[in-house]
Amino acid sequence: MADTLAGLAVRIATLERLVRDMSRSSRLAYSSIENGSLGFYDGDGLLRGSIGLQADGTVGMQAVNGPPPPVPSTPEVTSVLGGVAVTWDGAFADGSTAPTDFAYVAVHSSTNPDFTDDSLFSGFYTAAGGTMTVPASLPTWIRLICVSTSGITSEPSPVTGPVGPAPVVAQEVLDGIITDLSLADGAVTRAKLEAGAVDGTVLADGAVSTPKLVAGEIDGLVLAAGTVDADRLVAASLTAAQIKGLSITGDRLVANTITADQMAVGTITAASGIISSIDAAKITVGKIKASQIDATSLVISGANVSGTVASATTATTANTATTAGSATTAGSATTVTGSIGSGVTLPPTQMGAGQIPQTTTINGGSVITGTLDAAAIKAGTISVDRLTAGLAGQVGQKWYDFGDNASKWNSLNSPTITTVAVTDAQSGGNVMRCVGPVAGANRPDVKIPFDPSVTYRVSGRFRQTVANSTPGTNQKLYVGVMGLAADGVTFVNQTGANSRGTQFYPAADSQDLVAGGGWVTYTGYIKGTSDSPARGVTPNANAPMQLHSNVRYISPVLYTNYNGGSGTVEMDMFAIEVVESGGITASNIKAGAIDGQTITGALLRTTATGKRIEIGSDNQIKAYSGHARETLPGFIQGSVQTDAGVVTSSLLINAPQIDAITPQSVEISTSTDGSRSASLGGFKAYTYADGTQEAIAAGKLTVVGVLTAANLRTGRVTITPTAGNTPTPYTITGLGLAGNSFFGQATAATTVPGTAVKGVSVSDTSSSGLTVWLTRDAAIATAVDYLAIGV
Repeated sequence: MADTLAGLAVRIATLERLVRDMSRSSRLAYSSIENGSLGFYDGDGLLRGSIGLQADGTVGMQAVNGPPPPVPSTPEVTSVLGGVAVTWDGAFADGSTAPTDFAYVAVHSSTNPDFTDDSLFSGFYTAAGGTMTVPASLPTWIRLICVSTSGITSEPSPVTGPVGPAPVVAQEVLDGIITDLSLADGAVTRAKLEAGAVDGTVLADGAVSTPKLVAGEIDGLVLAAGTVDADRLVAASLTAAQIKGLSITGDRLVANTITADQMAVGTITAASGIISSIDAAKITVGKIKASQIDATSLVISGANVSGTVASATTATTANTATTAGSATTAGSATTVTGSIGSGVTLPPTQMGAGQIPQTTTINGGSVITGTLDAAAIKAGTISVDRLTAGLAGQVGQKWYDFGDNASKWNSLNSPTITTVAVTDAQSGGNVMRCVGPVAGANRPDVKIPFDPSVTYRVSGRFRQTVANSTPGTNQKLYVGVMGLAADGVTFVNQTGANSRGTQFYPAADSQDLVAGGGWVTYTGYIKGTSDSPARGVTPNANAPMQLHSNVRYISPVLYTNYNGGSGTVEMDMFAIEVVESGGITASNIKAGAIDGQTITGALLRTTATGKRIEIGSDNQIKAYSGHARETLPGFIQGSVQTDAGVVTSSLLINAPQIDAITPQSVEISTSTDGSRSASLGGFKAYTYADGTQEAIAAGKLTVVGVLTAANLRTGRVTITPTAGNTPTPYTITGLGLAGNSFFGQATAATTVPGTAVKGVSVSDTSSSGLTVWLTRDAAIATAVDYLAIGV
């Protein structure tokens, strides 16, 4: 009976041990979700999300039924050309922070304050905010709506507006824009004019012609004395029919205002006696032409003409520097043709269309205000160096191409480059589509003066929509700048050669694009010059690429489908901009970009509140527990330093922050100067006032949260056997294990162990990696979890 009881006690003890071990093991250690998903429900049983296989056949995490996001703050709206600029500062109306399920902030516009014609234009896809331009032709109201990843929208932000687009034509251009072409024939009558209201400053040069005047309506009472100059009248447009009898008296005429083209041919002759009363100083140069002067009365002297003016009976030659040319008529002299001499001013009204030779120099005073428009300027003829200092500086500070100017890109080969409207562009509504290989394409119309003392950010957003005929090959991307010499024409590449190849690619240098991979933004930085600049992408603003010393201008450069691929690449944005001092924020820094750099004078911490670790300017490492009893600065403080090869240390634990500590083999310093040494053998336990516990007992460590260690590495790989019942290896590298000796373990994530999956093992475990082996009855992809340990 005693033996039976003893055996029963042994069996009970064994069962207790098995139950205890089972309760400690992971519940999902050998579980998987087959062709389904795992749902997450809140306390009311409402589905809030799922992970696994989704309804559209994809695998991932899907959030649903989320709470309404907060209302965005009021946007700032300003006028720009062609629309309005909308700026959101990333804040929310009630002072809330961005929700964790933030998706974007939608920008809505309307020409009505109640948004009856509400139009969704685009959105801010980062909680940092930003600025975008909304096209508009009328005064517009703007409001913002926050959208979560669950598709839940917030209440609209306060409405801003109305704000209209900036005027395209400046007021200075509008001055003088009303000419005779703007007036209907007979439109101006005396009843519409106030006495003395029309003077020379009101009328544009040559603006009033005969068909615009009603006969007899304009007389001396309407015109202010001395206000109508000759250059305000169209030649031969004011006749007797438009002048009221005896209405023009001497006090209505300004000296030098009546010129030859206002007088009928033959009205002034030598016999009239008028010629003797005309002083040469009162005649404007070029106003009396030969066609208004009888040849028999014309005296040509060396002071007036350099060249020949001929008639049917005589020819007179003289030589001066005033005018030059020759002409022949029958019986009378005609207008002298040829070049205009030095010092002679030719009024704009005397120049007809097509009569100015290309060799003639025209200054600004000879161009009528408002007559030189965009149609008269050849596209692409105005470069940055022809702009004013202010405009050229703006182009040098920031240049963008949003895919709208495909025709302006010049490639070495002949690819198909077009501007295409798409609905999923992230910038604007167009993209530049490149079909086939694009080699060394640049914008000849873009020459940005390069300042080696500032930092430039080069960025572009691209996607591969169609793979090469052999997918995964010849789909490389290069994004950077083309160097130009001081003449703005000669290329300067990495070696200083005049070549479009081997240029500077700080953003993308032989980057592989994947068809269907979506939009990818590539960013690099350049600054300074060198006789032998290094090549490679430079995503770190603190380690920018240098250009060759001979580079004076830069232009965008692009390679796609390199080399010789037949796929399709779309460009949504290409930008070259100056990174202003103090303009780099956390949102501008690419993850991993500051690895290996030295940061001084800063407070480093894992989080702002709660449990955290801080390293401050006092050279102390401080760990905060985050509990309610934490009243003193620093839960644990420590420092380690080396003086002449001797390592010293100090440790301070603030006792008022801990309810109870039972040390076994530990010394606690009361100061941070290292005057007492500290050795930690183990703690039993300590409890906080809020009821939570943490413990470090002798020989045992309890961690609240996730334990990470440099000598532990875990992961999962998928192995497809080369054939059934054939061991197939999968090598894992880059683990970086700490330790001197290394061990590995692996297990298959399967529900058919020992039957379909025959075995899993590891080999060649080292600090850098290990090899996992899988044997299965068929070539079926199988997930395998591994654990690498360094001791």
